Amino acid sequence: MTPDLIFSIVPRLLPTFILGIVALVGLLLQRKTMSETISGTVKTMVGVIVLFAGVDLLVNAMNPLATLFGKVYASQGQAVAADWVGFLGQFGVEIVLVMVFGFLVNLALARFTPLKYVFLTGHILFWNAFMVTAALADAGKISGVALVVVGSIVLGLISTILPALISKFVFALTGSRDFTIGHTTTIHAFLGALVGKLVGKGSKSLEEVKVPERWSFLKSMTISTAAVMFILYLVMGWISGTSFAAATFTGSNTVLWYFWAFFQALLFAAGLTVLLTGVRMMLAEIIPAFHGLAQKIVPNAVPALDCPMIFPYGQNSLAIGFPIAMVFSLITLVIFGLAGFQYVLLPLVTAAFFDVGPGVILANATGGRRGALVYAALGGVLLIVLQAAALPFVMNSAAGFVNLFGGNDFSVIAIVVGGISRLLGF
Repeated sequence: MTPDLIFSIVPRLLPTFILGIVALVGLLLQRKTMSETISGTVKTMVGVIVLFAGVDLLVNAMNPLATLFGKVYASQGQAVAADWVGFLGQFGVEIVLVMVFGFLVNLALARFTPLKYVFLTGHILFWNAFMVTAALADAGKISGVALVVVGSIVLGLISTILPALISKFVFALTGSRDFTIGHTTTIHAFLGALVGKLVGKGSKSLEEVKVPERWSFLKSMTISTAAVMFILYLVMGWISGTSFAAATFTGSNTVLWYFWAFFQALLFAAGLTVLLTGVRMMLAEIIPAFHGLAQKIVPNAVPALDCPMIFPYGQNSLAIGFPIAMVFSLITLVIFGLAGFQYVLLPLVTAAFFDVGPGVILANATGGRRGALVYAALGGVLLIVLQAAALPFVMNSAAGFVNLFGGNDFSVIAIVVGGISRLLGF
């Protein structure tokens, strides 16, 4: 199994079909008509694809920011990170087996224990399987069947326990028990909710910010998000040097770079709009269908879904928290660089949005604007701390992956699973 095949197809194809199968089985168990069954199944799968399309747009719009942040940090010096694509190819079969059997362990735990949570975010399930496999295999002492067995049990436990950890906060945020979150944001979401409760007593919600009538257009998520991103691009362009930014993105045309920065901001806003469209479409189909599945196979089960499911409940928190998290993560990067940290550390733009962002939403829900702003800063710092702490445990396997997408549950998996496996001699 080649790395290109695993990277480009499996993380997208599997979740689309897994959720489609869940919807199909749930609708069949409810004895829906053929028309309703086909419609619900196809719309669920299309909703997943639309959500992924929105994610792709967001990531494409954020990637240049990583380049600009990287230029600022590059002056502090960098080491060479271990490659992770080779590991992905070498252990591709084991990773897929850990994912499949880990999901079955999750179903069994949801069926026979009080933790009734089924992890349905397929692409995160795949990458969690990748991180579990990497953390176990990094020391080179466990492989083959033993690796698959241990990895499957560990992944099943992770897939059950992490959604349970933040479920009460998600239920309070949404006002229902329809779903919880199954994503890499658990550590940030949990801490964000706790920080909000700790510091935000009496603070008003960011979602209730009053905007003067002449600025009322900023109430639109699309416009406010584009405005925040444009400002972030401008600031990072000026800090990294407009000549560098123009040379990198617009053929050294400085004037054109400003228009390009505005376009990237619009692209980001478009991506978020598409993503939320996919969220609404998928929720409308998967929740009723899943209830049918839960009634028959896993009674009282709650689906653990992708983190964008809570974005509609905290749009201001997300738009404001993301740039604050990026700024504080960059400051932390510089501090690590000045301190002579031995491993490479890179800006975690994607994690600042998709991991700290939900944490800020829950911090706002429990502690208003004070809680949200405090956790946006703390979450940015924690991103880099977790990234740095995880690298020693996966230097022979997934260090490069952690540098791109860590600072979240991926890092926690590396630290905990890698640390325990070394203590036990795996």
